[in-house]
Amino acid sequence: MGTDVLTRKHLALFWLIVCLPLVVLSGVGWRLARNEHDMARQRLRELLLVRLRDVAQVIEDVFEQREREFQALTDLLNRDPVSIRQLIRREPGVAQLVWLHPDGTLLHPDPGGDLNAAERQFLIDFGDLFLADELLLKAAAGQEAAAAPASGWIVRFQGPGLNLLYARRMPSGGVAGILMPRARWMADLIAQLPNTTESGSRTSWDGRIRLVDSNGRPIYEWGSFEPAPDAMPLTELAPEYPLSSWRLQHFVDDAAFAAVGQGAYFNLLSILAATGLVLVVAGAWFYREYNRQVREALQRVSFVNQVSHELKTPLTNIRMYAELLESDLDQTPDDEAEAPREHVKVIVEESQRLSRLIGNVLTFAQHQRDGLTLRRRPAVVDDVIFTVLQRFEPALQRRGVEVAFERAAGALVELDVDALEQVLGNLLSNVEKYAPSGKRVAVSSRQKDDYTSIVVSDEGPGIPARHRARIFRPFQRLSNHIADSPGTGIGLTIARQLARLHGGDLALLSSEGGARFEVRLHTPSTESEATA
Repeated sequence: MGTDVLTRKHLALFWLIVCLPLVVLSGVGWRLARNEHDMARQRLRELLLVRLRDVAQVIEDVFEQREREFQALTDLLNRDPVSIRQLIRREPGVAQLVWLHPDGTLLHPDPGGDLNAAERQFLIDFGDLFLADELLLKAAAGQEAAAAPASGWIVRFQGPGLNLLYARRMPSGGVAGILMPRARWMADLIAQLPNTTESGSRTSWDGRIRLVDSNGRPIYEWGSFEPAPDAMPLTELAPEYPLSSWRLQHFVDDAAFAAVGQGAYFNLLSILAATGLVLVVAGAWFYREYNRQVREALQRVSFVNQVSHELKTPLTNIRMYAELLESDLDQTPDDEAEAPREHVKVIVEESQRLSRLIGNVLTFAQHQRDGLTLRRRPAVVDDVIFTVLQRFEPALQRRGVEVAFERAAGALVELDVDALEQVLGNLLSNVEKYAPSGKRVAVSSRQKDDYTSIVVSDEGPGIPARHRARIFRPFQRLSNHIADSPGTGIGLTIARQLARLHGGDLALLSSEGGARFEVRLHTPSTESEATA
C-alpha cells in the first residue's frame, strides 16, 4: 500500500516536472506569438497606409499642377467680357471665370449685363459666394480674411456632387476665380491613378483601393481583389484639401489577412513540441533513476527492519536472562555478588538502550512504509512518566545525574502508553548521551482541558543556535563524528512524529542553559470519552 502511494506521488511529480514548464512556456509563448501576430497585422496596415499616402500625394500633385496652371492663366487675363468668354471656349479645363472688383463688385459675370446661358446658370448656383470679397477669401482659405493666403480652393456641394473653384487675390486688389468642369477635373484626376487590374492577374496582396466621395459613393477603384458588397476597408485615409471630404479605402482578402502572422503560432507549436519531447525524455530518465533509488532505499529500509526484528528476539532473551541472573545474585552473599551484580546492571542497561534503538528503527521504518497508528487506552500520564524515569534511573545515577519530577498530570486520560514511553525515552536518552555534565534533569507535567504538557529540561551544554532548526530532521546529528555524537539521528524525529500523531507537538523551548523540550499531547479524559 505504501509503495503504491509512493508510486502515485512519483508519477504526479513526473507529470508536474513535464507539464509545469510546458504550461509556463505555453503561456509566455502564446503571449509572444499573439504579440507577433498583432505586430505583423499592424505592419501590414502601416504598409497599406503608405500605399494610400502615395495615392493621396498623386491627388495633391494634380491639384497643385492645376493651381500653377490657373495662376499663369490669370496673370495673362484680359478683363473684358469678350476676352474672358474666348478664354473659356479655348480652355477645356475652365467652366467659368469670375472677376471681382477690389470694392467687392462682381465684374464678370455682370449680373446687370448681357449674360449667356452658362453665365446665368453660374450666378444661380454660385452667386451667393460673391456678396463680398471677404466671404470669398474666407471660403477659399477657411481662415480670417486678414490672414487669408493669396490663392486657394473653394469647395461647393452643388448638383450631382463636389464642385471646385480656384480663387486668387490679384496684385491690383481684385479677385479672380476659375470654376473647373467637374467631369474634366475628375477625368484628369483618374488619369493619374493606377489602371484597373484584370482579375486574372490577382496576387496575394494586390487588394483593392477605392476612392469614394463624401456620400460614400465609389468614384474610382483599382486592384485585382474584388471585395464583398458589405466588406469593410482594412484602412482608409482622407486626401488633402480640397478633397478632404473624400476617402481613400484599402480592401484586402479577409482570409489572407487572417493568415498574417500565423507563422508565429506554428513556430510556437514547433518549439512546444520539441520542448515537450525533451522534457518527457528527460523526465522519464529522471523518473526511472529516482524510482530505482527509491526501490533501493525501500530495500535498505526493509532490510534494516527485518534485521531489527531478528535482533529483538535474542535481545529479549539477553534481557530476560540478565534479569534472572540479577535475581539469583540477590540470594548470593554481598561480598561475592557485588562485582557480578554491577556487570549484570551494565548488561541490562545496554540491552535496554539497544531495545530503544531497535524500537526507533522499527517505528521509523513503519512510518516510512505504511504510516504510524495509535492504540489509545485509559492511563495516567504521571504513572507513565514515573515508569520511564525508573527505567533510566540506574543509568543516570551512574553518570551522576539527579532526576527531579514534578507531578501535575494525575487524571485518567486516553493515550497511547507505548508512544509516550518512546517519546520520553528518546528525550531522556539524549540527556544520558549529551548532557550528563549538567548533573540534573527536571521533568514536569501539567494538564489543562484535554491536553497534557510535559517539559523535560537539563543543565547540559544545550543545543547551538545554528543547529536548532534542523534537530528534528531525520538523520541529523550535532556532529558527523561517531565518537562526538553517538546515536542514529532519528530519535527526535520519531518523538515529534508520535507527538503530532497524538494531536500535539514536540518543541524545543528557549532556555538560558541546557536543552528544554516540551511534549504536548491531546489526551481527552475517559469521562469526556464516555459522555461523548
